[in-house]
Amino acid sequence: MSSNAITIFLLFLNISIFPAISALNQEGHSLLSWLSTFNSSFSSTFFSTWDPSHQNPCKWDYVGCSSNGFVSEIIITSVNLPTGFPTQLLSFNHLTTLVLSNGNLTGEIPRSIGNLSSLSTLDLSFNSLTGDIPAEIGRLSKLQLLALNTNSLHGEIPKEIGNCSRLRQLELFDNQLSGKIPAEIGQLLALETFRAGGNPGIYGQIPMQISNCKGLLFLGLADTGISGEIPSSLGELKHLETLSVYTSNLTGSIPAEIGNCSALENLYLYENQLSGNVPDELASLTNLKKLLLWQNNLTGSIPDALGNCLALEVIDLSMNFLSGQIPGSLANLVGLEELLLSENYLSGEIPPFVGNFFGLKQLELDNNRFTGDIPPAIGQLKELSLFFAWQNQLHGSIPAELARCEKLQALDLSHNFLNGSIPHYLFHLKNLTQLLLISNRLSGEIPPDIGYCIGLIRLRLGSNYFSGRIPSEIGLLHQLSFLELSDNQFNGEIPPEIGNCTQLEMVDLHNNRLHGTIPTSVEFLVSLNVLDLSKNSIAGSVPENLRMLTSLNKLVISENYITGSIPKSLGLCRDLQLLDMSSNRLTGSIPDEIGRLQGLDILLNLSRNSLTGPIPESFANLSKLSNLDLSYNMLTGTLTVLGSLDNLVSLNVSYNNFSGLLPDTKFFHDLPDSVYAGNQELCINRNKCHIDGSHHGKNTRNLVLSTLLSVTVTLLVVLLGGLLFIRIRGAYFGRKDEDNLEWDFTPFQKLNFTVNDILTKLSDSNIVGKGVSGIVYRVEAPMKQVIAVKRLWPLKNGEVPERDLFSAEVRALGSIRHKNIVRLLGCCNNGKTRLLLFDYISNGSLAELLHEKKVLGVAVLCVNPSPEERPTMKDVIAMLKEIRHENEDFEKPKYRGKEAATNPKADHSSSFSRSSEPLIRSPS
Repeated sequence: MSSNAITIFLLFLNISIFPAISALNQEGHSLLSWLSTFNSSFSSTFFSTWDPSHQNPCKWDYVGCSSNGFVSEIIITSVNLPTGFPTQLLSFNHLTTLVLSNGNLTGEIPRSIGNLSSLSTLDLSFNSLTGDIPAEIGRLSKLQLLALNTNSLHGEIPKEIGNCSRLRQLELFDNQLSGKIPAEIGQLLALETFRAGGNPGIYGQIPMQISNCKGLLFLGLADTGISGEIPSSLGELKHLETLSVYTSNLTGSIPAEIGNCSALENLYLYENQLSGNVPDELASLTNLKKLLLWQNNLTGSIPDALGNCLALEVIDLSMNFLSGQIPGSLANLVGLEELLLSENYLSGEIPPFVGNFFGLKQLELDNNRFTGDIPPAIGQLKELSLFFAWQNQLHGSIPAELARCEKLQALDLSHNFLNGSIPHYLFHLKNLTQLLLISNRLSGEIPPDIGYCIGLIRLRLGSNYFSGRIPSEIGLLHQLSFLELSDNQFNGEIPPEIGNCTQLEMVDLHNNRLHGTIPTSVEFLVSLNVLDLSKNSIAGSVPENLRMLTSLNKLVISENYITGSIPKSLGLCRDLQLLDMSSNRLTGSIPDEIGRLQGLDILLNLSRNSLTGPIPESFANLSKLSNLDLSYNMLTGTLTVLGSLDNLVSLNVSYNNFSGLLPDTKFFHDLPDSVYAGNQELCINRNKCHIDGSHHGKNTRNLVLSTLLSVTVTLLVVLLGGLLFIRIRGAYFGRKDEDNLEWDFTPFQKLNFTVNDILTKLSDSNIVGKGVSGIVYRVEAPMKQVIAVKRLWPLKNGEVPERDLFSAEVRALGSIRHKNIVRLLGCCNNGKTRLLLFDYISNGSLAELLHEKKVLGVAVLCVNPSPEERPTMKDVIAMLKEIRHENEDFEKPKYRGKEAATNPKADHSSSFSRSSEPLIRSPS
C-alpha cells in the first residue's frame, strides 16, 4: 500500500473514531466517500489536496464553492475514475456545474440526477456510461449545457428534454441511441447546438419543429438513419452556421430555402441520396466556407451563382452526376483551398483561371470527360499538394510548369491521351511521394534525375511507350514501395541497384524488352509482396536467394527464357498465393518444397516448360489451390495425388506423359477431355480404357440403353415352344465344341466369379433374347449377382448388323436420365465364340425409366421378333434425342432472378487505389 493510500486510510480512521475533532463538513465527507470507491496509488496523486482536516472542500483541486461555502462546481477532466456515477453528490443542492469527462466512468446515469435542481452544466462526455438517458433530466429546469456524447448510452432521446427550457447546448453524439428525434426539441427556444450524430439507430425525418429554435448555430445529425427530405423550414434558422447531416439517408432535393440561412458557413450533406440540381440560391450564402455535397445523385451543372460565395474555401461535388463545364464565375473564388469535382460527367477544358487560386492545396478532376491540354497556369499554385486528373480525355504533354509546384506530393494523370516525355525537373520535387501516369501515350526515357526525387513512394508508369534502360539512379529511392513500369518498351537489364529500395512492396516490370538475368540483389527486398517480370526476354536461372522474400504473395516470371531447375528454396516463401513460371525453359523435376506452400490458393502455373518426373506427393498439401496448370511438359506418373485438392476449379495437365486412372471425383469427371489431351496412357474413362472402338457420347449411351430394354422385353417373344428343341440341340453341340477349346477370360472389373461359373449357366432355360449376331443369357453368379451374357457367333466378314450393335456399343451404355445403367464386366474368347458380360447398376429403378411412355414406345419397336424389322441405331438415336430434348425443355428451371445492376461509379477510396490496375492479371 502506498504512503498516500495509508495517509487517506488513517484520515478516514481518525474521522470515524474522533468525529468531534474533524471539522470537515458533510459535503467534504461525501467527496471523500466517493474517492474511496476508486482510490489507488495512481488516482491519489491527483487528489492529494483532498485533506479531511479542512473544514470544507472549497480549497480542494477540482472543487469550487459559492460565497456561502457550499460546493457549487466539480470539474474533473482527463483523470482516470474507474468507478460509477458519484451518487454521493446527489445531495449537493447548490451544485451548478458537474463536469466528469474523459474519466472512464461506468454504469448508468441514476434517475435521481433530477434532484440536482441547481445544475446548469452537466458534462459526462467521453466515458463508458451505459443505459438510457433518464427522463428525469427533464426536471433540470436551469440546465444550459448537457453533454453526454461519446459513451455507450442507448434507448431513445427522452422527450422530457424539451422541458429544459434554458438549454443552449445539447450534445448526444457518438452513442448507441435509437428511435426518432422527439418533436419536443422544438421547445428548446434557447438552443444553440444540437448534435446527435454517430447514432446509427436514430431514424425518421428531421423534425420540422426544430426550426422553432431560432438561435440554433449547429445542427449535427451525421452518420445516423435520418431519412426523408430536408425540411424547407430550416431556412428560418438565420443564425445557423453549420448544417451537418452527412452519411445518412436523406432524399429529395436541397431546398432553395437553405439560401436564407445567411450565416451558414459549413454545409455538409455528403453521402446521402439527394437529387436534383445544386440550387442557385446558394449564391446568397456569402459566409459559406465549406460546401460538401459529394456522393449524392445530384444532376445538372455547377451553378454560376456559386461564384458569388466569395468566402468559399472547400468545394466538394464529387461522385454525383453533374455535367457541363466548370463555370467561369468560379474564378472569383480566390480563397479556394480545395476544388474536388471527381467522378461526374463534367466536360470542356480545365480552365486556366484555376492557376489564380493561389491558396489551392487540392485539385481533383479525375473521372470526368475533360478534354484539351493541362493548363500550364497550374504551375503557379505554390501551395498545391495534390493534383488528380486521371480518367479523362486530356491531350498534349505534361506541362513543365508543374515542376514549380514545390509542395506537390501526389500527381495522378493516368488514363488519358498525354504524349511526350516526363519533364525531368518534375523529379526535382522533394515532396513528391506519388507519381502515377498509367495508360497514356508517353514516351522517351526515365531521366537520371529520378534520383533526386528521394521522397517518392509510388512510381507507376505502366501502359505507355517508355523506352531505354531503367536508370540505376532508381536505387536512390529508398522510400519507394510501388514500382510499376509494365507494358512499355524498356530494354537492357534490371539494374542491380534496385536492391537498395528495401521498402519495395510491388515490382511490376512485365511486358517489356528486358533481358539479362534476375538480379541477385532482389534478396534485399524483404518487404516485397508482388514480383512480376513476365513477358520479357530474361534468361539465366531462378536465383536461389529468392528464399529471402518471405513476404512474397505473387511471383510471376512467365514468358521469358529462364533455364535451369525450379529452386527448392522457393518453398521458404511461405506466403506465396500465386506462382506462375510458365512458358520458360525450366528443366528437372518439380521440387517437393513447392507442395509445401500451403498458402498457395490463387494459381500454380508451371506449364510450357520441359519439366520431368512425377507430380510430387507433397502436392496433397495444396488444399487451398484453385487453379493448377502443368500442361506442355514431360511429366510422368499418375494424377492420384491431385484427387485430394478439393478447392480446384481449373486444371490443365494436357500434353505430358501421365498414365493410369483419373482420380475418381466429380471434379475430374466433369472436366473436358481437352485438359487431358496428349497423355496417351492416361485413362480418362474407366469404362473405356481396355476396349477397342471409337469414343461415343451421351447419345450413344442412351441408344444402347434402349437396346438393353429391347433385349429385356424380347424375353416375352423368344421363348417359343417350337424353337426350344432346336436351341437345345444347337446349344449342346456348340458347347461341346467350346468345351474342347481353352477360354481366354479378360475381366474389366474386379469380379468374384470365374469363367466356369458362367459357362455352366449358358443353357436354353436362361435365354432372354436373340439377335442376328447372337443370344443373350441371364446368369446368376455364385454370389447371387445377376449377369447378362451375350454370346456372339461368327458372321460374314466379321461384321455385326447395324440392327444388333449391342456388343459394339456396350462400352458406352447409359440412360436418358440415369448414368451407368449397365457396366461391362469382361469378355471371354475361345477363338470361335465371344462372350460379353455386363451387369445392371442403375442409380434409379427401371420403372422410373419405363414411366416415360415415349421411351417405352421406342423399346417396343426395338423388340420386334424379326431383327430386320427393328429400327436402325441411327433411327433410335434420333428418336431418343428428340425425347431427351423435350424432357430437358420441360424440366429446365425458370430463371426468376434479376441481373444486378453495376454501379457506374468506382469506390470513393484513395485515388491511388482507385486508379490502380490489377497488380497481377487473373488467369483466364
